[in-house]
Formats: sequence, C-alpha cells, structure tokens
Amino acid sequence: MEETLEEGPTVNFDRTTLEIAKQTERDSKEGTDSFTAKKNNVPTESVPVHNVPSIPFRHIDAHTFFSNRQEIVEQATKDCCRDLVDEAEADVIGTWLLTEISLWDTEKERLLFLTKGALYSVKYDFISLRILDYYKLSLSEVDTLVKGELEYPATSVVPRLNGLTDGVSSIVQNAVRRQWSSLDARSGLSQFEPRKRNLTGVRIMWNRGQPLPLVKKWNPFAKNIPWLTYTSHPLFWHKGSELEKARFDVEDFHKTIAQVLPEGCSVTDGSIIVENYLGLGAIIHNRSSLGFFKIRGKVSF
Repeated sequence: MEETLEEGPTVNFDRTTLEIAKQTERDSKEGTDSFTAKKNNVPTESVPVHNVPSIPFRHIDAHTFFSNRQEIVEQATKDCCRDLVDEAEADVIGTWLLTEISLWDTEKERLLFLTKGALYSVKYDFISLRILDYYKLSLSEVDTLVKGELEYPATSVVPRLNGLTDGVSSIVQNAVRRQWSSLDARSGLSQFEPRKRNLTGVRIMWNRGQPLPLVKKWNPFAKNIPWLTYTSHPLFWHKGSELEKARFDVEDFHKTIAQVLPEGCSVTDGSIIVENYLGLGAIIHNRSSLGFFKIRGKVSF
C-alpha cells in the first residue's frame, strides 16, 4: 500500500537562514570583544572613573629642553662645582637635575649637588650657560626626610581643574586632527575626571616640626621656607637606559641623600601634601613649563 504524505504549508527558510547568520555574527562579535577585554584587563561593563591618575609628561617634546643635551648638562655641572662647591667639600657625592616644587606648587628646573656636608640647589641658565641663583643647605640642619606621593588637600579644586584642562585639551586636539569618531561618550567624559599628580616626591625639612607662619604661608614672595620639595625631571620619562634616567630620578637622589644625613634625622615614607587649593597661576605656569629652559618657537627661555 502506498503511503500518501500530506503536504503542509509551504515554509520559506530564507529569512530563518538570514536571522541565524546575523545572530551568529553578533555572538561572534560579542565573544571577540569579551575576549579582547579580558586579554587587556578591561571591564566589559562601564565603571565610573574617579580621580584618575594622569601619565606624567606624556605629551612633551624632550628635544625642546636644553637640558636634553648631555654635553650642556655636563658643562653646567663643571661650572657649578668650580664656582660654588667649597674646597673643603670638594668631594661631590652625586649630581642630579630635578624639578623643585615651590610652596605655591610651581615647578622649577634645578641642578642639585650633594656633598658630605651640604646640598646645593642651583638655578642654572642652560641657554647662556651661567648660574642665576643657588641655595646652600647644611645637612646638619635637616631633621626630616620624607618620600611619597605628591597629593593635594582633600578640599583642593586643583585636581578638578587639571581634569577640566585635560578634557578641553583632548577635545581641541581631536578636533584639529579630525578624530571625533575616536572619542566615544565614556572616554570623552573620563577626560574630565579629577587628575592626580601621579608623581613621587621627596621633601627635605628643617622646621623641627613647627608649622609655617601664616605670614609666609600666604605670601607668594616669601623666602626662607624651611623645606625643599623635589620630584623627577620631565626628561626622566623620555630616557632609555637606567644610567641616563638616574640623573633625572628623584628616587635615586633620595637613596643617596638618606645615607649622608645626620644620625638623628627622621627618614620616613608618607604622602607629601602640596597645599594648593585654587592655584590657577600654578596650573598655567606648570602646563607652559615656564620653570624650564626650552625652545619655544622662535624664542627660547
């Protein structure tokens, strides 16, 4: 007996195939994105970013610094040793080119010379090759040495201003380069998050634990501040070998000076507070690198 197969309704599989293909393509893309995120340790879901650290001096051109030329720094070192260092202290333990941070959070390029009895902090003109100013600190006066992260007070608005400045700068740069498509909503907003300094610093103190008088604390022209604060020079992040970096490294300076300080000196680790609450002048000064001798277009200063 022949069996008769009843014909059912006609089914069109073209649409089903297309939907399966789209679903497969979407799953594959999501799987690839997930794998890439895991590989790069990037969270797949958006996480709010707060007080993000900025990468120090990533946008600078190292060749614009006169101190980037090794022969110039060596000449400056010879000049300072000849003219400043006492004959009784002729045995120089080490020399560094670091960034000094003033009481008002302004960054300045300084040559440091360490002997067994004193520390010389020299403002040197790398353009005209001459000493402009210097400060000599007797190591016997130092009572505290602190190494740690440079931080602003909790009530300071400077981190927010730095985030705002970075965000505006990023937008302008992308506009000039016509890379608007490279900025999505999340990365665009993250550019405006508060910025930490993300720098290690060293503070040398001889105030015997006494607070700074208000007359000096709020006077931008005050001198004889009983501490010095240093961090690594911007060129530290643009040098290749460890030998080249050592000259610009504040941690190398800290390791050396800690060995020659008086026996009763306190050597500790901890946060170094830079008391800048609303320092628009410091932000302009530091972002323009006015404390460094650089090539600036047709002029140099």
